[in-house]
Amino acid sequence: MSRLPTLAACLLATTIAGAGAVPAHAGDPELVTVGPADSLAAPPAAQPADAPQPPAVIGKAALDRLVAPTGNYDDAIRLSPSVIDVAPNGPGLGEAQVLSIRGFTDGQYNVTFDGIPFADSDDFTHHSSAYFVLRDLATVSVDRGPGDATTIGDATFGGTVALRSISPAAGDALSPAVSLGAFATRSGGVLAESGILPGGATLVVDLEGAGSEGALDGAAQRRGTAFAKLVLPLSPTTTLTVAGNASRTVQNEPLGATRAEISALGPATALDGDPRSQAFEGYNDSVYHTDIAYAALHTAPGGGLALSDTLYSYGLDRHFEQGLDPDGETPNGTALDANDVPGQAGRNGLRAWGDILRATQALPAGLALQTGLWLERQTNARSLTEIDLSAGGASNPVLSPVSGVPDSAAIDRLQRETLLTVQPFLQLDWQAARWLRLTAGLKGAWFDRSVAAPVMEGTRLPARFDRGFGAALPAFTLHAAPAPGWTAYAQLARGFLAPQLQLFDVADPASARLSPERTWNIQVGARWQTPGLIVAADLYEILFDDAVGVRTVGGESQDFAEGRVTYRGLEGEATRALAAGLDLYGNASLDQARQHGSAEGGVDGPAPDTPQATLTGGLLFSRHGLSASLLDRWVGASYGDVGRAAFIDPYNQLDLSVGGTIGGASWPPATPPIRLQAQLFNLLDSRRIDGLAGYTAAAGMPLFWTQAGLSVFLSGTARF
Repeated sequence: MSRLPTLAACLLATTIAGAGAVPAHAGDPELVTVGPADSLAAPPAAQPADAPQPPAVIGKAALDRLVAPTGNYDDAIRLSPSVIDVAPNGPGLGEAQVLSIRGFTDGQYNVTFDGIPFADSDDFTHHSSAYFVLRDLATVSVDRGPGDATTIGDATFGGTVALRSISPAAGDALSPAVSLGAFATRSGGVLAESGILPGGATLVVDLEGAGSEGALDGAAQRRGTAFAKLVLPLSPTTTLTVAGNASRTVQNEPLGATRAEISALGPATALDGDPRSQAFEGYNDSVYHTDIAYAALHTAPGGGLALSDTLYSYGLDRHFEQGLDPDGETPNGTALDANDVPGQAGRNGLRAWGDILRATQALPAGLALQTGLWLERQTNARSLTEIDLSAGGASNPVLSPVSGVPDSAAIDRLQRETLLTVQPFLQLDWQAARWLRLTAGLKGAWFDRSVAAPVMEGTRLPARFDRGFGAALPAFTLHAAPAPGWTAYAQLARGFLAPQLQLFDVADPASARLSPERTWNIQVGARWQTPGLIVAADLYEILFDDAVGVRTVGGESQDFAEGRVTYRGLEGEATRALAAGLDLYGNASLDQARQHGSAEGGVDGPAPDTPQATLTGGLLFSRHGLSASLLDRWVGASYGDVGRAAFIDPYNQLDLSVGGTIGGASWPPATPPIRLQAQLFNLLDSRRIDGLAGYTAAAGMPLFWTQAGLSVFLSGTARF
């Protein structure tokens, strides 16, 4: 008998909360416990049978075996169709420099942690290396569709990357882990589970640390993370979950290199070791302190009613220094000394408080009503000053003073903003027949942004304003199961994104004409399962009005109008069981994103960061405690900017992973289970350019990222 039906059932049972289906308690944290690793040759990105849109769920076994021990969620989701991930410093050893889903880049899709959306309030982006480690995640899913009316977040139209944390197992255990790898990378930690405590509570605590020199010159990273989760049953129908994660990350941050520099100095060229240089590695670093915590109460009192309420807070505090022009186009010299090295120092400090309330009520005639409300208030303090790096960061007053602001001749920006988000929703689900489910819902999305800035970024003028934006967002889904093994869906949804903070960098931000980004998402898909084979495919079209693009110039982001963009694509994935624990897996996408005349430059053309196609394929093996995978991922040609600028040639990466478990139930049986694993990433050592980093400040020369070279990681995990 084939293993695939059992596998699909396991994947569905363990990942359904992140896959878009309606769970018993909407918004519940992931129910996957820590436990020993799954022994099945699970597809790296499986699609659950009941999904109402195209998801890719990367389960615990795939996270442990196909992603480096230092990896982040971006290293996981690159296994799914229509995703590109540019990580030039190595897996998890820095932020993803380009992370695109169907051509939508960071800030145009959601990232959630146990159902909680989190993002920077200025541009709705995320720091992929600054929050979580993969060991504390049970699943990472990519819902490439817009979700339904109950899907909350800043930018639902671009999809949702849903991170679900592990939960403690029923038995007590201690699990140390250690890994060594390329680029002088080392990591380790210990995860402890309490077993069942008095009152039925269970607790898991994990402490992790990592350090690396990085694949790029001078781009070192150090990181420490703590995670804890307590699950407390208050009654047979009510559960309280309390969880928290805190992380400190220190990393040197390069800006990319020109094609000439890459050709002359090699693909690893980045920062240098010369204190007289603005590209000195000691001058270009960031320190991130992040945290996220929540308390979630879930109850199902009976009568078809389920309620959940999640109170949460998260924060990010980033302090950074950088050379004024690490690309070398601006000579040294400050107000203090003509030979000193100029630079900048800045801080972004945000704190968010929010609450997510959800209710589900089963009704007669196959009906179910879902309603709820997401509220969040985020404050963000942002500053940037000119400094003299040779003088230990002393103030460098080279700008025009701003009246009434002390020391303003060295201040580029000094502002404080508040973002209030309110999203109520109401949805009706109707099981019209055994094989047919219809869903219709309406969500309100309202954002209020207020800013008090003695020195506003861009204009360097004082500014104080309050602006609100809102929209009503309908969503409709049809899900059918017309025959055994067949499921199909169709979806129509409206999308909305409030203007980014940078768009207010004008002389009169209180009255500036700003248009929120709006979309219509249309998609259809189907899934077919037989013994030994699972196939899924979907078609999508997204009409995007008033799109805003972002490019980096001299290390600073600049927004620009892209106008109207149409996204179209075909995506598919399949898993075939071969024999004796061996599976064949593949996924692919054909993607097109085209701008229409109103874009910058006024001409039609391809939108940036959208490869023509992606293709992943390979073999997976798991049997008798042994596992192996050989997967090749190919990314087609794309452009890094509008106007057919910064062409990126196709590239590929071949990865190999081999592992096995000794002890426990296997030989020798008297010892605790120990998992040993070897992973080789970019086995063919491809070093092609894979992304646009931005442009130099003075000459506007394009800067690029390259693939990190061949890397080997060896890891071991025990469970006592």
